[in-house]
Amino acid sequence: MKLEIEDVSLSIEGNLILDNLSLNIDEYEIISLIGPSASGKSSLLRIIAGFENISSGKVKLNGLIVDDRSTIVQPQNRNIGIIFQDLALFPHLSCKDNIIFGITNYSEDHKRQRLDRLCNLLDITSIKDKFPHEISGGQQQRIAIARALAPGPEILLLDEPFSALDEELKETLIHDVKNLLKEEKITTIVITHNIKEAFQLSDKIAFLDNKKIMQFDTAYNLYHKPYTKEIANFCGIGSFIKGTVIDSNHVSTILGDLFGDTSKYKVGSNVSVMIRPDDIIHDDNSSQSAKVLEKIFFGSDFLYKLELSEGEKIFCYTPSHHNHAINEVIGIKPVIDHLILFS
Repeated sequence: MKLEIEDVSLSIEGNLILDNLSLNIDEYEIISLIGPSASGKSSLLRIIAGFENISSGKVKLNGLIVDDRSTIVQPQNRNIGIIFQDLALFPHLSCKDNIIFGITNYSEDHKRQRLDRLCNLLDITSIKDKFPHEISGGQQQRIAIARALAPGPEILLLDEPFSALDEELKETLIHDVKNLLKEEKITTIVITHNIKEAFQLSDKIAFLDNKKIMQFDTAYNLYHKPYTKEIANFCGIGSFIKGTVIDSNHVSTILGDLFGDTSKYKVGSNVSVMIRPDDIIHDDNSSQSAKVLEKIFFGSDFLYKLELSEGEKIFCYTPSHHNHAINEVIGIKPVIDHLILFS
């Protein structure tokens, strides 16, 4: 299902929550909504679901208006599935009965076929006769997803669906859920505060702030071509160093001359250059050096916080066999393929 949100504003008790927001989502796309707390993500999800009526603008599903103040299609008539953060499984029902709860009016053959398909796709056949308290958090999440998908919704809305899971389980479930959503051909909108989840799951990501969508783009572009410092910081660890624009593809910094598109800035302009950990490599033979201030061990890698000669701070990933002491001076080399600049 195609979703169109046109110039939507939302005010609640005199407080402006969303301001002239527009968003177009194509059929079968998986979209994540990210941004700081109170940026309007949950309100936007509630508008799509029909739980919140807009103050102005239009909401369309497959070209049909479902909310423009004069026309309001009720939630139960929008063919939308929803999974809340608390999952809301019925504790007195088996997993199987939780899944088919929303399709009780279907024929027994249809219910059985739908149940079998979802159990196979989500790998939950072995637990379908158990009760929610008898299974793990990850398994409960799979049951909640199966229940939401059982009626065959055209849009699925998920609010922080993986927040309670440990990292290893989360990665496996995200992979399985993405494959399932593509298999079922369901347009999906996910709220998450975890940028790694958004990167792994989404076709595109909408960054909300100041009551608007500040950037709607691929994960790659949000990371490498962020529109604002706020987006750059939200999408991954990094730091800013001072730079001076030399020409249309060249900026001078304490790390030396860095090359990339600088055409938006006048020659001689002072800019902030974002340096991510993957922009710096450890090189003992380099003429450039930095002092180790902090380090975090991740098993295969160290994340080093480094101080440059003029006091500016940067981060650097290195393989974990490069185990350097705090205050040790190490050789570094910039390898920047995407120049991220801000005024």
